[in-house]
Amino acid sequence: MERLPSKSLSRLLDPLNRLYRHRIAKKIAMALRDTPITANQVTLAHTCVGVSAASMVFFKQYVLAVLLLELRTILDCTDGILARLKDSATPLGRTLDTIGDGVTFNALMIAGALRIILDFPGYRPSLILIAVFFFAMIAAHCGSVYMLMKRKLGSIILEQIDTVEREWREQAAKVYGETSSWISRFGYWLDTFTIRFVSEEWYEKIKKRRKAEDWEARALSDATTMNELARKTRKTEFDHAVRFTAFVSDDNIFAVMSLSFLLTEAFPLTIFPHVHPVLIAFSAGFAYAILSLILGLHYLHVFYHGVYRD
Repeated sequence: MERLPSKSLSRLLDPLNRLYRHRIAKKIAMALRDTPITANQVTLAHTCVGVSAASMVFFKQYVLAVLLLELRTILDCTDGILARLKDSATPLGRTLDTIGDGVTFNALMIAGALRIILDFPGYRPSLILIAVFFFAMIAAHCGSVYMLMKRKLGSIILEQIDTVEREWREQAAKVYGETSSWISRFGYWLDTFTIRFVSEEWYEKIKKRRKAEDWEARALSDATTMNELARKTRKTEFDHAVRFTAFVSDDNIFAVMSLSFLLTEAFPLTIFPHVHPVLIAFSAGFAYAILSLILGLHYLHVFYHGVYRD
């Protein structure tokens, strides 16, 4: 079967990663390929850098925080490339990457919330914490949806098979067979939750065929159908799905917040006493997260309509 053009795969990367971060990350990964350094160690490194960036937000070193966030994002791209170069990509590694992203974002949320509470003692801390928690949940949904759909669309483009379903089935077998670690169980739960969030029809279908003997043939049939739809009758819908999947990435939320920090540092709004760099950055990031998640899920559903119906 004819494959989709390779440019469709590159368009799954979020805009800034596609523009320059991925290229830098590839050079770093090539330099590390023949070293003992593993992709999981790079994941740990970008998590530590992200937590350091959060601490800079708390100490009002916003420019340094932006630089560290940018380094974190480049390393976040590097671990996946390095895993592929060393042929060591595993569901466990992806779960660790997801945990690392979550640790970074939650550290940033906590640091920002504490900064606002300290700078505005008149505000009710409980309301600030609730608002920040809600932002963190929306951003977490963006990150998990993006990673899941990038893997799904990417595997269909490259291999004409849905590796998300394959890995979910393998993880389910381990979990139900009681041979998995807590990280594997967390990865299975996260994928299950995200699959249901994206499409309940998709979840019901893969759940029904989890133990089926012809599971692989059915998964291949679905992937083939999607590939045909993407190349022919629903090309426009597929293009929209790919484009808006890229914009759902939580790296875009970091980029929006970083830009807000830089703008408030370059153009301080001292005439407005209640305008605060963290408030502006969090508000901009939250607005972007909501909009991108709504549009991303909308266009995904438009493209997949009917694919997961029996």
